[in-house]
Amino acid sequence: MRKNRGDWTLSTQGNFNYSTLPSSSDLLNLSVQELEAWIRNHPDAKSDDVVELVEPKKWDEKAYDRERKAKQRAAGREVYIPVPADYERRLACLEDPELLLTTYFPRTYSEAFTSDRRDMLWSIWNAARFGGDQAIAAPRGEGKTTLAMDGAYCLMLKSLSPFPVVIGKNQDASTKDLRELVDRIADSDDFAADFPEIAAPILAIGAATANARLQTVGGEYIRMVISDKFFCLPTIPKRLLPHWPDHMESLANGQVMGAVGIEGKIRGMKFRSRRPTVGIIDDVEDKDSVRSDEQIAKIESIIEEDIGGMGASAERIARVYLCTTLNRKCNAYKYTDRKQKPSFNGRRYRKMIKPPDRIDLVEQYIDMRQQRKADDPQAREAFRFWRDNQKEIEHGCEISNPYSYSKKIHADGEPMELSAIQSYYNRVADFGKKAVATEIDNDPPEEAGPVGNGLTPETVASRMNGLSKRQLPANTQCVTAAIDLGKYYCHWVICAWWHGAGGCVVDYGFKSVLGTDRTQDRYGAEPHILAALLDWREELQQKAFVDATGVPRRIDHVLVDSGTFTNCAYEFCRQVRGIFHPSKGIGSYKKKKAETNRIFVGENLHAEFLPAQRVALYELDTDYWKQWVHERFLTPPFDENLMLRRGSLSLYQSDSRHSLYSQHITAEELVTEFVEGKGTKTYWNSKRDDNHWLDATYMAAAASEIYGIKLLAPSEQEVTAMVKGPEKPRQQRQDTHRQNKNFRTRPGGWIPKRRY
Repeated sequence: MRKNRGDWTLSTQGNFNYSTLPSSSDLLNLSVQELEAWIRNHPDAKSDDVVELVEPKKWDEKAYDRERKAKQRAAGREVYIPVPADYERRLACLEDPELLLTTYFPRTYSEAFTSDRRDMLWSIWNAARFGGDQAIAAPRGEGKTTLAMDGAYCLMLKSLSPFPVVIGKNQDASTKDLRELVDRIADSDDFAADFPEIAAPILAIGAATANARLQTVGGEYIRMVISDKFFCLPTIPKRLLPHWPDHMESLANGQVMGAVGIEGKIRGMKFRSRRPTVGIIDDVEDKDSVRSDEQIAKIESIIEEDIGGMGASAERIARVYLCTTLNRKCNAYKYTDRKQKPSFNGRRYRKMIKPPDRIDLVEQYIDMRQQRKADDPQAREAFRFWRDNQKEIEHGCEISNPYSYSKKIHADGEPMELSAIQSYYNRVADFGKKAVATEIDNDPPEEAGPVGNGLTPETVASRMNGLSKRQLPANTQCVTAAIDLGKYYCHWVICAWWHGAGGCVVDYGFKSVLGTDRTQDRYGAEPHILAALLDWREELQQKAFVDATGVPRRIDHVLVDSGTFTNCAYEFCRQVRGIFHPSKGIGSYKKKKAETNRIFVGENLHAEFLPAQRVALYELDTDYWKQWVHERFLTPPFDENLMLRRGSLSLYQSDSRHSLYSQHITAEELVTEFVEGKGTKTYWNSKRDDNHWLDATYMAAAASEIYGIKLLAPSEQEVTAMVKGPEKPRQQRQDTHRQNKNFRTRPGGWIPKRRY
């Protein structure tokens, strides 16, 4: 109990009766001790009575101003939640997502739901209720993305899924879709009336979404979040809504929706320690990604591993894949094929369910639209033909969405389109049957057979450079040769190379193997092949090579095929040594990771010294070097200045037009083939048996890498490295190959330029 004593306050504890105290004037003359003694001796005093004089607080204007502003801010953060206007309608819509969307978002869902859109919506709904995976391919332009976002929102309202995640093509698109959902909620007056606990906080913040976390109801923070990746509903328990009737429950329980791109951070995604409960995959492929087998496989891996493992405790969450097919190897086609992905229960919806009976009139309309005159850019003459014959043209036709056509009015006063059937065939006329079958009917045509690189014998034969036989370009850096061994003939090629992977075939031919017959096996033929090799070496020594400036050159490196006739190849290289080395093509080549004192590593080849055989064996990536040779022949030999082009491979001038050599080069072709259900495979297709000069040419090309021949010259590589920015100094690697007696080297390459 308190009583003023002038500028002081008298304070006691207990139920002391102040009316028995002396008057205020007398109190001023009493000390604290006298007051205490007087009160304790009073008949009404109790043992817990204590007397103290409290000095009054001085006026603090700053504290008052802080308190006033704090109250103003609290009032600004406070959100009033009115009572739902139509609680019965609200309950009915919560049981039917289609009714909810058409009732509260009539501008977006002004048309009746078609069968495919209804299936997509209920698939999202049932995935949350019962689990499992669903995949649905719907026509392009039918609003799949909007339906995916709104379907996820229905799950949140019903509390079937407290954390659905929508996965789009990229993060920017997903963020845009999330913002549009918030805008649709804010623009719906009926929704705001029936769901005030959700809509009122959204309306209160307006465009300042960053302030959502500061809002309060009943003085408590409601923790709403609207960001680029998450939309978290407010948390408003019923106890904060005392003015609501007892039978009404709050739906604002902090449910959250996530939005992320297919290549975003999906693994480990969580919000406030919660993990996703449903994954809605929304049309994550485009025309660029479906052309790449690597991108297709990457997206499939994300769907199976990352999205499938988003749930809590490594549980696989329910997944709904909404898509449109782009070809027969894309993930949309694969996941909607029940044979390839049976667990997804795939469905594909066509826009054109049944074509018209009078397809001849349709073809006539398409021709008229495609052949419209310059003064009729919008094909109104074809439109009038459809208008005059609409009933006959459309007879017997069935289309999935009769509302999907342009209802705009043309300048002539008539509508742009009369029906969804006409709109469908307008697309056929403008974009082609293949495009419409793929993206509108989700029935892409079958892929073509094996597709090669297009290199023909005629193309190879035309790549002549005007130089005479064994004449080298002036900028020649090295000369390499290779020989492919055979039981009856050994085919050889000699090439000149310069920086930038430019090359010229300066000579080629074959050496007959004498003394072999069909009764001999490969071991019986090897002595005869060895003799042929020794003769060929003598012939090689007699050949003179001169560059365009008249400077004589010799061959720098020779690779001898040891794949079939291994023993004679090794024996030949041991006998002649010098620039001759055995080589072997490897189909499934595995690149060596590190060099040792016995192994030297190149880009697509490596050399290993074999102590027992006393030779250095070169192992080559066959597939890479064959393709490399084909790519060089596909490159025109001359640039715009009529100079030999870098990156090209050409032939010396000859009246024979190199017809036989061209047949050998194109005897094999690298083809790509798509097999439905198995994916794309790449392999070498053999068109002819005689491919010996192709093997010799790719071995000679591989030998050029030893001397630093690359598509980028050394100076360009240095410039490219400088453009990337400064790098940290690296520790100098020990030059082990210079200490290896088996491989002597010179600056710029592995092997010294030896003479015979």
